[in-house]
Amino acid sequence: MDLTDSIDRFRGPLVGLIASWGAPHVDALEIAQDSFADAYLNRASCRGNCEDADVFGRWLRGIARNKFRNWLRSRKRRERRVVSFDPVILEQTAGQEQAPEDHRVVNLRLAIDQLPPKQRQVILMHYLDETSVSDVAALLSVTAKTVEGRLYQARRALRRMLDERSRRALERPYCHE
Repeated sequence: MDLTDSIDRFRGPLVGLIASWGAPHVDALEIAQDSFADAYLNRASCRGNCEDADVFGRWLRGIARNKFRNWLRSRKRRERRVVSFDPVILEQTAGQEQAPEDHRVVNLRLAIDQLPPKQRQVILMHYLDETSVSDVAALLSVTAKTVEGRLYQARRALRRMLDERSRRALERPYCHE
């Protein structure tokens, strides 16, 4: 499989998969890029026909999983280090206001985080970069019907959770001053 073709086909679902494992989107992009580079440089070590999308997808997922594990280990090491900041810089940074996030986006993120892992995985892979169901299926080594079923169940669960949040928000008593 040509490098450009594999990136075009698998970049979106791979980034979504890595994000579903717990990496922030920016880090997931970097891990995915590293995975493609490793896959290309070590393509001779792929067992099976690398031209077959299913074979390549499984192999790429394995490389990405190892890259993610390495990223996670190094992140934990960085978190253990003690870092000191200048109190003046901290004060200046803390005083800066950030734009408020849309409550619908926040509620959606919270709801996605509550999904079962397999549903969260396909939602992130499919919708993060508008990736096709067949490409998601190739990376996860499942059928397209399985991915479609997980997407259906995840959308139903998200709708239920978001409707429940909206209903609870409407039921809250208003505070009068």
